[in-house]
Formats: sequence, C-alpha cells, structure tokens
Amino acid sequence: MQSRMPALLCTVVVFLFFGSSNTQGITQSPSLVQEKEGESVTLNCRFTLSYTYYVMRWYQQLSNRKMAEIIYLYSASTNTRTGRYSVSHQKGNKAVSLTITGLMPTDSGIYFCAVGEAPQ
Repeated sequence: MQSRMPALLCTVVVFLFFGSSNTQGITQSPSLVQEKEGESVTLNCRFTLSYTYYVMRWYQQLSNRKMAEIIYLYSASTNTRTGRYSVSHQKGNKAVSLTITGLMPTDSGIYFCAVGEAPQ
C-alpha cells in the first residue's frame, strides 16, 4: 500500500478592480492560506466603492497562467453556491467571502476577488 501525504493548498488573495476609479480602500484576509486536502477554506475581500449596482467575481489563476472564473454574485444578492464553491455577500459591510469545501490539489493557486460596476 502506497503512503499518501496530505496535499497543501497555498492560496494568495489579491483584489482586482474593474471600471472607473471609484475605489478608496481594500482589505483582504487571509493573504496566504495553507490547508490540507479535504478541509475547507474561506477567503475574505472587503472593498469601498460608490457604485449602486456592482458585480463581484472570484477567479483562480491556473498553472498555465490563464484565469478561470469560479463564481460571481450581483450586488443585490446575498449568497450563491456552485459545487464546492460558495460566496457570501455582506452588503452593509461591503465584503464578499469565498468558501471552498473539500479542498483538492487542483485548488492550489492564486485567487482574485474582482468588483466592478454592473449595468442597471
């Protein structure tokens, strides 16, 4: 029987801003996450902007340097879920969190939170 070492997930959260320069401040946490395969991780993104309607997206940078959109959420929404990914939007706090459950080695990588103006 082959010994199997638990895989580590290394995640970096970076905020990208799309649209005009209405942003005043960004905080994010954690900036580096190391979790074991099968566990869960939550990435948080706080933002300041003056849009009435906006869209929030989470991306993962793949090993080939391409960006893969994981999930998105509109400003009027509070939560959404796609497979192992779920997003929680706290509109009053101007924050969005991404939770990934059942971590797999393919989840290792860089993650980006993006917020931009949405059409009305």
